[in-house]
Amino acid sequence: MPTETPIDRLTSFRLGDVRGIYPNEINEDFVHKFAQSLVGLFNLKGKIVTGRDMRTSSAPLQQALNSSLKSIGINVIDIGLVPTELGYFASAQPGIEAAIIVTASHNPSNYNGLKCVLKKGEAITVDTGLNDIKSKMLEGYQHPIKAGSIEQLDFRDSYMAFLETQFQQDQLAGGRIALNGLNGTAATMAGSIGDRFSIDRTWFRKEPGPIPSQGADPANPKLAKEMKDYMTPHEFDLGVAWDGDCDRCVFFDASGDLIPTYYMVGLFTDHFLKKYPKSAIVFDTKLYWNTIDIIKKNEGVPVPAKTGHGFMKQRMHQSHASYGGELSAHHYFGNFFGCDSGMYAWLTLLTLFNRSEQTLAEMIAESRTKVCCTPELSLDLTNPEEAFKLITNHYKTDAIDIDHFDGIHVTLPDNCRFSLTPSKTEPLVRVNFESRGQGDTLLNHANKVIQMLEPFRADDADWQQHLRLL
Repeated sequence: MPTETPIDRLTSFRLGDVRGIYPNEINEDFVHKFAQSLVGLFNLKGKIVTGRDMRTSSAPLQQALNSSLKSIGINVIDIGLVPTELGYFASAQPGIEAAIIVTASHNPSNYNGLKCVLKKGEAITVDTGLNDIKSKMLEGYQHPIKAGSIEQLDFRDSYMAFLETQFQQDQLAGGRIALNGLNGTAATMAGSIGDRFSIDRTWFRKEPGPIPSQGADPANPKLAKEMKDYMTPHEFDLGVAWDGDCDRCVFFDASGDLIPTYYMVGLFTDHFLKKYPKSAIVFDTKLYWNTIDIIKKNEGVPVPAKTGHGFMKQRMHQSHASYGGELSAHHYFGNFFGCDSGMYAWLTLLTLFNRSEQTLAEMIAESRTKVCCTPELSLDLTNPEEAFKLITNHYKTDAIDIDHFDGIHVTLPDNCRFSLTPSKTEPLVRVNFESRGQGDTLLNHANKVIQMLEPFRADDADWQQHLRLL
């Protein structure tokens, strides 16, 4: 018998998806009730695709999801162990009404969750369905029983054929590439893509599971150092790493140094505005200046969005954007149904390499000179609302602007800017700093803000470690 989920404690509902610790917050009973409420809310009657990541708990959770959907008249298409983006691709195929992937993305192995889209990659966020699903679960909603079916299908060949309509082998270049799957699901697709496009690559942390103990965030400083140590003894031209479910993608230069995603967003923004002139570009606002400068230079349409893949997809669809970039290393593509894809991001960069004689570091050098930034800090705060009030009150007199869109964004008169943004997937606050060429001044501001936030810290960690990252 599955463990019953206390219906008065649905703590795994986030703003953009569902994510929690297994089996306390996410379990088979939760998935059963979620499936019933999802189908009831959106009146789904046709086919629903389900898939899973590499976590030990994902297989039983997907099995429970399949059984529940089948019991209420849904014809389930089980696509098995896959990157999340394959679910997004499947959602755009004829007759598919929704896709649900069992995954907790980059979180540690004791987490699990659900990422859901309706047909053609339409996101389900807290505003467009998640709250209503939660309410139906709290009400004890039970969908009428009706016989459905379960069949297993492999969409990888269809996805490969789709990618071949977007990329050509003679337009891809990158030299010798180091690939890091962080023991997630990347290898279930990237290997076949490498073969199909004849990409010279070597794998690190290839096989799915078990993921690193601290999770599968490719931008995690420890995991980034691990990648650099792997690349350093060899002559690689580029490094690529994905998170657990492969929808986040980060890049490393030939020296093995992680390229801040902020500058990759700018690089891709420039590329897609040249390819699709004056199109819309979606971006989160944690860091802002480099992206907006490139959009303005190319006469594009800036579309700010809240952080989180659900909100980004929503804005991609609403604005018909050609590209969307998020500081967390999610890259969204208009030609991929407005969804995020680690594979599409990787191939896009290889297209840029083919058109340039520059290294990756050289491609972004000008942007890094004009706008500098710190690494993103993730802080566990006891009372984020009070912390935000403290920061607002302290800077309200001297700041040029304080914007409360998705957190707090403070623009200062000395060409510096910082933001505090609540995470949509973890009980953390993301803190970012940027400056137009005033590196030392920026560090002074960063030190001051961190010291102001320290009384709100919820953990016992040495907060000096945050300062050492700057």
